[in-house]
Amino acid sequence: MEPLLKGPAAFDHLENALAYHYGSPSDALTSLPLMEQWISSRWHGKDQEWNEHKNSFLNWWQPFMVKTNGNIVTSVPSVATNTGNHQPECNGERVDLLVRLGLLKLVSGISGITEESLPETLKLNLSRLRAVQAQIQKIIVISTSILVFRQILMSEQALVNTVEMENIAVRCGKEVLELLDRSEEAGVEEIVEIMSGFSRDGEEASNTNKLQSWKAVMSRMLVKSLQAGDTVFERISHAVYLATRGVVLAGNGPQGRKLAEMALRRVGAVDLTDRVVAAAELLVAVATVSVNVHGQWYKYLTDNM
Repeated sequence: MEPLLKGPAAFDHLENALAYHYGSPSDALTSLPLMEQWISSRWHGKDQEWNEHKNSFLNWWQPFMVKTNGNIVTSVPSVATNTGNHQPECNGERVDLLVRLGLLKLVSGISGITEESLPETLKLNLSRLRAVQAQIQKIIVISTSILVFRQILMSEQALVNTVEMENIAVRCGKEVLELLDRSEEAGVEEIVEIMSGFSRDGEEASNTNKLQSWKAVMSRMLVKSLQAGDTVFERISHAVYLATRGVVLAGNGPQGRKLAEMALRRVGAVDLTDRVVAAAELLVAVATVSVNVHGQWYKYLTDNM
């Protein structure tokens, strides 16, 4: 169904609705406790994250800088976006930065997002944010699975050709992705079943016991690597966070996409860049609307912190 209100009229309606339920912006400290907690949770880390982002951006940008006669000329490769819609980058403005980082933190959590955990300004976006969180968790599961799978292939010492190993890992990753897209209930057992078909031992095992032993080892490694606190899990979760942050702050153009690729490449998951960009695009859309609609309330809170 098409929304009854669009554009500025829709923004005005949402702004008036918030004022009706929670009062004017000057009441925000007392009437919007969840929003205040949410903003506060990102307040002290915002500058560090912004500086990290700028440094990452400069590291990517430098190869495209050409110095001529004392002037800097930039040449940036063209990269298409997933949706074809250009999204603005964050310029470091306080409210915009806090809302974008706050949304990223919400969807990067391990616990599922609930209506009770959302700030008052975001409750209408519950289903959207749950969908983004599900995508990010799926990306982490696939990235972890492929990293563990590569370790298994190397331990088999059957693939001395790194190109061959990479091709197998990519094909395996695509099938795991298709599995998780088809079934939300798919778990470690189903993932291991797919991987066993790509393993050299799995292909050549005429001995059922040998194949079952391989699956058991793979299952143990995967379960361990998907536990919060595990080194592999933390490494991949952080890489996915940085990849998503790159797009959330730099936009969905060439800069944001390249930052996502750089972060994912470190964990062998660069093929999931499109998925990360798509998830980040939804976050930027939610952030942009929320800043436009609730900006006065956010500004009053940040001015009084």
